[in-house]
Amino acid sequence: MVREQELIRWVRRRAPEAGDDCAVLDCAPWGTLLVTTDGVIDGVHLDWRRHGPEAFGYKAVARNLSDIAAMAGEPLWALIAVALPEGATEEQAHALYKGAERAGCRLVGGDTAVGPVASVVATVLGRAREGGPVLRSGARPGDWIVVSGPLGGSLESGRHMTFTPRVEEARVLRERCDVGAMIDISDGLGVDLHHVLDASGVGCRVEASRIPRNDVPLLRALSDGEDYELLATVRPGELPEGFAKIGTITENGAVLVLEDGREEPLPRAGYEHGA
Repeated sequence: MVREQELIRWVRRRAPEAGDDCAVLDCAPWGTLLVTTDGVIDGVHLDWRRHGPEAFGYKAVARNLSDIAAMAGEPLWALIAVALPEGATEEQAHALYKGAERAGCRLVGGDTAVGPVASVVATVLGRAREGGPVLRSGARPGDWIVVSGPLGGSLESGRHMTFTPRVEEARVLRERCDVGAMIDISDGLGVDLHHVLDASGVGCRVEASRIPRNDVPLLRALSDGEDYELLATVRPGELPEGFAKIGTITENGAVLVLEDGREEPLPRAGYEHGA
């Protein structure tokens, strides 16, 4: 069986520029280029008949914009490689591209084809803002752990198709706070926070009562994924509007403090592709 995280680690050993949420490419003297790619496949991420082509175009680009946001970058251009299902109409094709445009990044090219199922693979290019990209490896003991919005229930509510990538929120957080590390919550708070801990070589103490939720149980808020909110670590201080402190970075260990005061290990809860 192919496990997603094992494959990612294998690729990173061969491509050090792969970075975290985006590849980080030194394009001096122009600056640092951020490149990310992600896709939406019928039957895996969305359903072509139920959700419609516009949702495919929007989500494919928006997922990539969320990766740019996770590194506090500025998105510039997008390309999309589209495989339309057999029998797709011109109207459906137009709707897909309009959805991609609605995500908020300039489309500059791509590819079109017909395949057995609908799929849209988007690539977004951006640039790091002043100070360079924010990585997952910068969390420091004493940092606050913060999130940009409520978590859980994205699939039932449809937010996984309509979320707004937190590009502006990331910019404001970087400008106003001393940010150590950042990631977007795509697979679940539990597993994505562990990505930060592993990359930074630190631990954490998370308070369940502080985690903002979308009317879901705690485990759902930790593991649902598809939230596309920001998870960051910052030096203690005043937070921008919308951000909530949920815990603190420690030297080691990963502790979840339940609402009744009991402590247990923070579960590495979330979604991972496997085949």
